[in-house]
Amino acid sequence: MAENQAGGVESSPTNTRFDPAVQATSIPVSKRLEFVVFRNGKPFGHHGISFSDRNGDLLVDISVDYAVGFGPLSFFRYKLRGRETWSNGVLTSARAQTDNNGKREYMSADRDGEALIVEGSKARRARAPCGCLIATHWNIAQLDGPMINPQDGSLLRFSVMRMGLSKHIGAEGAARIARRYALNGENPLELWYEDPGIWVGLRAKAFDGSVISYVPKSN
Repeated sequence: MAENQAGGVESSPTNTRFDPAVQATSIPVSKRLEFVVFRNGKPFGHHGISFSDRNGDLLVDISVDYAVGFGPLSFFRYKLRGRETWSNGVLTSARAQTDNNGKREYMSADRDGEALIVEGSKARRARAPCGCLIATHWNIAQLDGPMINPQDGSLLRFSVMRMGLSKHIGAEGAARIARRYALNGENPLELWYEDPGIWVGLRAKAFDGSVISYVPKSN
């Protein structure tokens, strides 16, 4: 899930997203990414991404589920379901529907030449800036330009700082080494990628000040 971050410092857009090799390095051999999501160190939900082939196109299916409750009572629920379609290394379309604690939100994007036409619950239909990708985090190439919030279609701008190698908690609690990136903007976050570009971690502050962290499951 990406928080709405209108504003922030724009990173320099590139054409990295048009390189099929960059996209391929972000897909694990298992064709699936699975994370346990923690809030202030306690299990909060899960985030899953699966990769499949359909007539030569790459389909990327995203599912996010968060919940805060006490016993049978639920105080907060979040559910996102999305799909990206890629052809020859180029993002051709994306759709997402979100239930944000009872509030329905959406995002849709379709390619028109070299641009994406995006609209959403917080975005009028418009041409996205060059280099935009959906902020679903699995594709390390997203760090090279502005991003589109899959929750509502709003534009996210970050200043990305490459922080070098850093420890993160891997599957089954094992410490691992990955490259850490700090994304500075209205709502900053950190992302970890293991070589050659597999997404393995996230840390951010939620709107209520709680710390959200992602720990990968074994794939």
